[in-house]
Amino acid sequence: MRQIPETHDGRSTAGAVSANGLHRLMPLILALLSLTGLGMSVWQLEMARAGVEIVRKDLPDGPVTYYLPQQTADGPLVVVAHGFAGSRQMMEALSLTLAKSGLRVAAFDFIGHGRNLAPLSPRVTELDGTTQQLVEQTSAITGGIRNDLGHEGAVALLGHSMATDIIVRAAQDMPDVASIVAISMYSDAVTDSFPARLLVVSGEWEPRLREIAVEKLRLLDPSAEEGSTVRQNGLERRVVFAPLVEHVGVLYSPTSLLEVRNWILGEPAGTGSGKNTLTRTGPWILLGLACVTALFFPISKWALPRREVERKPVTRRLFVQAALLPLPLAVTAALFVPVPIAGLAGFGQITAFFLVWGCIQLFLLRRHLPKVTGQDLAAALLLAAWGLGGFAFIMDTYAAAFVPSGVRVIVMCVLALGTLPFMVAERVLVQNAPVWRRITVRLIVLVALGSAMSFGAGQFGVAFTVLPVLLLFWLVYGTMGHFAAGRGAVFGTGIGLGVCLAWAIAASTPMFSAA
Repeated sequence: MRQIPETHDGRSTAGAVSANGLHRLMPLILALLSLTGLGMSVWQLEMARAGVEIVRKDLPDGPVTYYLPQQTADGPLVVVAHGFAGSRQMMEALSLTLAKSGLRVAAFDFIGHGRNLAPLSPRVTELDGTTQQLVEQTSAITGGIRNDLGHEGAVALLGHSMATDIIVRAAQDMPDVASIVAISMYSDAVTDSFPARLLVVSGEWEPRLREIAVEKLRLLDPSAEEGSTVRQNGLERRVVFAPLVEHVGVLYSPTSLLEVRNWILGEPAGTGSGKNTLTRTGPWILLGLACVTALFFPISKWALPRREVERKPVTRRLFVQAALLPLPLAVTAALFVPVPIAGLAGFGQITAFFLVWGCIQLFLLRRHLPKVTGQDLAAALLLAAWGLGGFAFIMDTYAAAFVPSGVRVIVMCVLALGTLPFMVAERVLVQNAPVWRRITVRLIVLVALGSAMSFGAGQFGVAFTVLPVLLLFWLVYGTMGHFAAGRGAVFGTGIGLGVCLAWAIAASTPMFSAA
């Protein structure tokens, strides 16, 4: 009987060859799966827009996107407002659902958000400061939308998070407001006599906001419970929660979409008559973003030949020094170098923090810095091109504003002075490091930056959304960077990630005027 040859570890030669062949095919398999998933995602997201005319305009009080149905139903014009650090794109599932139900919808960008390049007032803790500025914008832009569309009838106001308080206050002095929809609501302007028609939707995983919603419902009926509708003295109020979602997921929940649709159209709550109009874009957005990220692995493997680089291991002592020594100086620089960028608050401090942190780490790791080669240039260009031209494009088109424009481009260029050394140093420090080291390094940065923002509340604290952006950046761009650095291009990967981080912060952070 013929004996099958074995390898030195006891495996058959045929099995080893088969495993090796499968390993070589993995990039191709992943590329095909990712392209298929990406294609399905884009197809579904574009089909969700079918039958709705989408028109983007710049009105005097801000940029607006109109969602106009082919056949108009008998109902109000709906004005849609996003939450803090959001944009029109984040509200599109709701906007499309309402438009497919025959309603004309107009979603706008608040001052300092998305494509609205005017800065917010820095007086965030005063009602006559930032809040009043946004209330006035909401009233003005609603009037502008009415005039632009020639609409003389009633309007409905829909807002998420921060916008819930804004739209309730704006409605107090606005004529013909048929109803208000507040998603993830917090507002002291809701009383036992106003608004006349109010729907409040919260995510199941927003316990405090759900409590607030029930409190507002019980202003009309002390015995009312979540999930009920109260009608009293000409007022109508309903409070519900969307299951298994949080502060962002509530915008895409089918429960939210159906409740909002039925409320604005005046149809009975809980009926399924409008289910065919629900636009469930959330899962397809996540699939598209995941596939764009995964697709970078085979692209980097094919575009960047693997280069073996000899690197001295970072000792535990050096790791601790590099992780902790930058903390006090970076926090101090952020607090005491309050230089605004283009007249905007927060960005100067963020730049100072990253610059000092990165430079100190680079000095400590100077004996471990890799030699720069053409491979690094290729990696930097590839990572920046895919991260900004691929991932950012899908994000900006279907999920949230993620492309800097106007003054945000200036902000990005200045931020890069800090993010470039920061990301190069981080990449050197975590390359080939165990997972616990990578997590530890990043947690220290988040804690340090968060502490600096809390100590410097006001001019620096207004940029607190940088913290979740940084966390998501490491999750997405950090994964792509890991693929590129694995090809032997550690320095170039750091450069590419530094550019992408400056882009992400500049594109997504609300802009406040420096005091």
